[in-house]
Amino acid sequence: MIVSHQHRFVFLKTRKTAGTSVEIALSKICGPDDIISRISPEDEELRAAAGGRGPQNHESPPLVRRAFNHMPAQKVRKVLGRATWDDYYRFAIERNPWDTVVSLYYWKFRERPGARVAPPFSEFVDEESVEQLAENQRIYRIDGKVAVDRILRYERLGEELAEVWEHLGLPGSPELPRAKGSARPRRDYRELYDDVSRDKVAKLFSDSIEELGYEF
Repeated sequence: MIVSHQHRFVFLKTRKTAGTSVEIALSKICGPDDIISRISPEDEELRAAAGGRGPQNHESPPLVRRAFNHMPAQKVRKVLGRATWDDYYRFAIERNPWDTVVSLYYWKFRERPGARVAPPFSEFVDEESVEQLAENQRIYRIDGKVAVDRILRYERLGEELAEVWEHLGLPGSPELPRAKGSARPRRDYRELYDDVSRDKVAKLFSDSIEELGYEF
């Protein structure tokens, strides 16, 4: 999560949507008074190498509560106060949920020490981590209603982030580093689904599917 008082915007970070790459790009144009939440040590190294500001002004105090990664809109609004929240430009990223779940599957079971053996995908969609991923929809909502000025589509992220950049009058142009290198093979996400798993994801992510018109 990033709040820029210098440029008057709030970026709400959803999961598995290239949010870390966007945070790194945004942190490069932040000022000393802006709020930048902490990311993983590996990604902090990437942010430092890219010339971005590290975590700052995110503790409590001085904030009424600590700002954290993937902080939902309602809590961010409480930290900032209603007047500032309403005044700043707010944006987040969303992604086709069937594709997002596949991305999580390959990330969660990528090759690393101590990693679990990947279960069949049809079983994975019933795991708690998929339900937690569906909370993306609530990161940019308050009381069930979209609380941001724009939801960027992951599928067109470079183009749409450039539009936000121009709208806010930010210096330079966005440069998105590749954070969290993919462990995913090149294949169509649809190949992993059967009717039951497809409908399970449709139910879990119904709000974002309806809001953005995503289709399987």
